[in-house]
Amino acid sequence: MLRIFTVALLVLSAAQGSAAATTTRPEVADNVHAWSGEQGVQVWTLRYGHPDEHKALVQITQIDHALKNKIQLMDVDKKGKRRDYSVMVDGRKYVALIITGNNRGELYLPGEAESYNLYFNKELSEEGNAQFFLTDYLQQENRQ
Repeated sequence: MLRIFTVALLVLSAAQGSAAATTTRPEVADNVHAWSGEQGVQVWTLRYGHPDEHKALVQITQIDHALKNKIQLMDVDKKGKRRDYSVMVDGRKYVALIITGNNRGELYLPGEAESYNLYFNKELSEEGNAQFFLTDYLQQENRQ
């Protein structure tokens, strides 16, 4: 009886592992874009899903705020060369990040009166890895 239970447990474990291994990962862009700004703040962005979905993963680092290091899935509104990244805060759409066509942007954090000026950072962007960034996001979502 114990032998049958052990075999059944092994088969079930193998099936679960196989299913997890075949789970498809969401599509993301090939490159992470990084922005740096006032007081050392850094913002990392990565297109999430098909381009027509207008979604992005956004992470804010090097700042003392509740959103520090949390990767958020945001909606992206394209307005010419400008991109507005928004998230729901207290049931309302909140534009947290605006990126303009001239490699500049502004970061708005809930609860803070002032925005942070941002500039595209090529060197920091080259350090980013899209697949690692996606993995971090998926692991964060699984922990919640």
